[in-house]
Amino acid sequence: MIITIIAFIVIFSILILAHEWGHFTAARQAGIKVEEFGIGLPPKAKVLRKDKHGTEYTLNWIPFGGFVRLYGEDSTDSKTLKDKHSFASKSAWKRTTVIVAGVLMNFVLAWLLITIGFTIGMKPFLATQGDIDRAVSSGVVETKKVFFVHDIDSAFPLAKTELKKGDSITAVNGAPVTEKLDLAQAIKPDSTVALSYLHEGKEKSFQVQSNALGKLGMTISLEDFVVKVNEIRYPIYEAPFHAAFEVWRLSGLTIVMLGNVVTTLVTKLAVPAGVAGPVGIAKMTHTFAMQGFMALVQFTAMLSISLGVINIMPFPALDGGRLLFILFEVALRRRLSAKWETIAHTTGYALLMLLILAITWNDIWNLFH
Repeated sequence: MIITIIAFIVIFSILILAHEWGHFTAARQAGIKVEEFGIGLPPKAKVLRKDKHGTEYTLNWIPFGGFVRLYGEDSTDSKTLKDKHSFASKSAWKRTTVIVAGVLMNFVLAWLLITIGFTIGMKPFLATQGDIDRAVSSGVVETKKVFFVHDIDSAFPLAKTELKKGDSITAVNGAPVTEKLDLAQAIKPDSTVALSYLHEGKEKSFQVQSNALGKLGMTISLEDFVVKVNEIRYPIYEAPFHAAFEVWRLSGLTIVMLGNVVTTLVTKLAVPAGVAGPVGIAKMTHTFAMQGFMALVQFTAMLSISLGVINIMPFPALDGGRLLFILFEVALRRRLSAKWETIAHTTGYALLMLLILAITWNDIWNLFH
């Protein structure tokens, strides 16, 4: 549990600090004053130092992520808006580079992590059924045939055994399950049948009596069961190119999934299955931590891509929302009201907090149910 908590804090801090570092470096290059670079979240615990540009580097009490505070970013004061060191005073192009830099750093971080993973050796990203099929055909994923148990009839003796719905039968009377295995031939009427099966990753076996028709009372289907997922490795000069392709591919899949999430939220007013907030991600962190360091590296890369994609979405308070206002400004050839932009971002932030609360509540509900 302690390892999971530490891993969760470290992973999110790396993701958020990388994002904020992108904003910080781009702002410096654009001549924008950075008032504060915070490690952790307020309240402020200590000012570590103040550089010659007037930037305070602070340590905050909540040990989670970080932030950058730019001069004039959300100000409505006319004097501040005109100051040459203010974010608001810069050209549309410079403001765009500052906004996009944070998202870009998340993609760069994901690319670096995946490059390291592919160089050292890492399991493949199996995001779609097509990915799994290709991995199986290439031998990266090793499988074996099993009978997947869909249902068990309570009227049969099988219902009183340890076999449960969702288990996988691996052998019948000592014969491994194959496409050629005929249950009608393998199971004789009124006979004792030996079944080997997998339950929660553990292989077990038992004997049960068939009825006069040679039936056991279960609904099954022949399926491929994943036995092992092998690591893939590329030479150091190839790994960066494969990593770049994976970042591009996974970003596209994330956009599609995010679109499905938004559609479900709007049409059904419900949090879709599979969507996780802080609690759900913490639970996933535990799962990956138990699989080893490279699994955590892979998980961090996926989270970094997700953070980048979500942040560039055109919603107020997100980087994409700020970028949208700049695009309106360029199209209309005039600056939009700073007051109304601030109101839009504040409202967007409030809505995002409500969404995070709803997802967190859903995570907690799923955790205990």
